[in-house]
Formats: sequence, C-alpha cells, structure tokens
Amino acid sequence: GTVPVVVKGRTLLPIRAIVEAMGGTVGWDGKANKVTIKMDKTTIILTIGKKQATVNGKTVTLDVAPQLLNDRTMVPLRFVAESLGAIVEWEDVTQTVTIRYGK
Repeated sequence: GTVPVVVKGRTLLPIRAIVEAMGGTVGWDGKANKVTIKMDKTTIILTIGKKQATVNGKTVTLDVAPQLLNDRTMVPLRFVAESLGAIVEWEDVTQTVTIRYGK
C-alpha cells in the first residue's frame, strides 16, 4: 500500500515484497533502526538515516539514506537490487522501474 518516493533522484520504497519475490528475507531491528536483507550469500545491512550500509561486511556509502515515511521503512531500490545481483532499469518517460533477476 505504500508508493515509492523519489529523494534526490533516487527511488526509495519498502523493499520486503521485492526481496521476498526474489527469494530473499528481510529483517527489522526496531531498537537499532536497522534493516537486514539476506539472499543467497549476500547480506545487506541498512540503518535509517545513515548513508553508510554494509554488503557482506564491507562498508558502502549511499547517495540517499534509508528513511521512515508514514511508518514504513523506505530504502534505495537500485542499491539493494543491484547488490543482490539484479538489473535495474529506469524509464524516465513513464516513471517506471523494471527489475530483472534470474538465476
């Protein structure tokens, strides 16, 4: 029920449905405001309001930090999808994102 938002040119959205459709899992630690995404051998940890994330223990700097909007955790789509091995395409005319993932 939550629509994606664009912040500083980056699409943020609640990622659980997409990650689960790809075969991964999403965990939430409310005390630390952290999202943990796991799929195959990849683990991504993002923290609300922080531009630093980790992918398999390596620190990565994001263009836009994850945010809480309307009680939903919104994360950068392209960063998460590409970190999990997907291809992300943006169609400017229709404002449409396509995610291609296959094993």
